[in-house]
Amino acid sequence: MNAPSVGFFCDECSLYGVYPIPATESAGRCEHCGHENPARPSDSVNRGETVDSCPQCSNLRFYHRKDFPQQLGCAAVTGTVVLSSIAYALWDVPASIAVLVLASIADLTLYHRLSEVTVCYRCHAELRGFPLSPEHGPFDMHVAEEYEAGQ
Repeated sequence: MNAPSVGFFCDECSLYGVYPIPATESAGRCEHCGHENPARPSDSVNRGETVDSCPQCSNLRFYHRKDFPQQLGCAAVTGTVVLSSIAYALWDVPASIAVLVLASIADLTLYHRLSEVTVCYRCHAELRGFPLSPEHGPFDMHVAEEYEAGQ
């Protein structure tokens, strides 16, 4: 397991920053613009135990997801569709299916090797290296929409 860290989006410039846990005096300071984003990790988070409240916004609702960039995942799916279409055009159905099978094997391998990250519903802070809590389930669209609506 990696050392615990918190990834957050700066309130001022919206760029991504990371600080290690246990938090230091400079935790939450944006490395891009220098803005002081309030970092208030709970004692549990500072000890590297399960996440009970968000160190950036003190929210209590979280979800788990695989620690993989969504943009890269979308690019991989798009690339697979393009390669499969090219294989179909040049060599017919078996080649197209072979591309899809290879992509599925690569996806399954990545899925089992990647770790999980805990994400805050409110501020989207990413908490890496913490034990997973059974209270935090997978992403729930209904909960996310409540936060987006400001409830």
